[in-house]
Amino acid sequence: MKIVSRSAAVRLDGVTKAFGKTIAVDAVTLDIEAGTLVTLLGPSGCGKTTTLRMIAGLETQTSGHVLIGGKDVTLLPPNERDVSMVFQSYALFPHMSVIENVSYGLRQSQLSRASQRDKAREGLKLVGLEGYDDRLPSELSGGQQQRVAVARALVLEPQVLLFDEPLSNLDAKLRRRMREEIRDLQQTLGLTSVYVTHDQEEALAVSDKIVVMNMGRIAQVGTPHDLYERPADAFVADFIGSANLIPGSIKKRNGKEKTITIDLGNLSVEVPDRGYEGNDIYLVVRPSGVSLDAKGSKAASLPAKVEKATYLGSHWEYTITTANSSMFVIQPTHKIFKAGARVFATLDPDHITVVRRG
Repeated sequence: MKIVSRSAAVRLDGVTKAFGKTIAVDAVTLDIEAGTLVTLLGPSGCGKTTTLRMIAGLETQTSGHVLIGGKDVTLLPPNERDVSMVFQSYALFPHMSVIENVSYGLRQSQLSRASQRDKAREGLKLVGLEGYDDRLPSELSGGQQQRVAVARALVLEPQVLLFDEPLSNLDAKLRRRMREEIRDLQQTLGLTSVYVTHDQEEALAVSDKIVVMNMGRIAQVGTPHDLYERPADAFVADFIGSANLIPGSIKKRNGKEKTITIDLGNLSVEVPDRGYEGNDIYLVVRPSGVSLDAKGSKAASLPAKVEKATYLGSHWEYTITTANSSMFVIQPTHKIFKAGARVFATLDPDHITVVRRG
């Protein structure tokens, strides 16, 4: 029995959630297009999981509205919202077999018992667990248990599939494989999916759009490329991609070339002008946007000292200090410097952007 996607758009309209005097989610308005995977990303306590739970109906918003497929579901209980959630803890029944766990949500449907099991088997096939019907959750690895949880959500054919930090219990290698599988499934079935994580790399890898949240509010919404290359402020720049924030000031605006010249004290850098306001800024430099050399030109490079050096097989990670900042940089394996070495840091304009300071 084939599993069908019935994806629907989601809209949050001024949604607020207060716990007493604490505002967990503050007037969030967000549109999620049907068939896309949107990630809510942010540090612990930023409101991302609370937002997800309000979409699911597991939390009641203090104010605002939740719409799914154009229908206002604000007052509807979870079982009437046509959504399914994959939890961080998997939430499998330990005494039930895999096939029983996957088909559990279908018990209230009008399908016959045989049709329920057929559909459950189709769900297991989609997640690569064909033939695992009679195993117990305790006989499965963490990754296999997560696949069972995904299959259980898929067989309900929800309009919206919700993921609450689904990979946080897995090791790094398995997380990478599972996120690829989730993304492939979502694209194959065209599922509207909302995904919560605090892992920036995970968000960049799986998302059509990312919603960066901070202190209960939306800091920026955009594609992974937009957020990485054009962060809206210092928080987004620092949270996405381990950016180095170097304080500087705009020395000159070059209207004809549409560039600005940034004064870093002992070095000037020219970058594209994207309409920055004010003069005090942070230069956002990605770790891969710095080249270290033993020799350099003071007119084009920043003199620096290597404070830490870490070899990670495919590359070196260095922490360096300059006259007015500390930077984390990534270098190819042939660029070897010991802690304490004096180097010159050259900034690549293609890996630089600017955000307002303050």
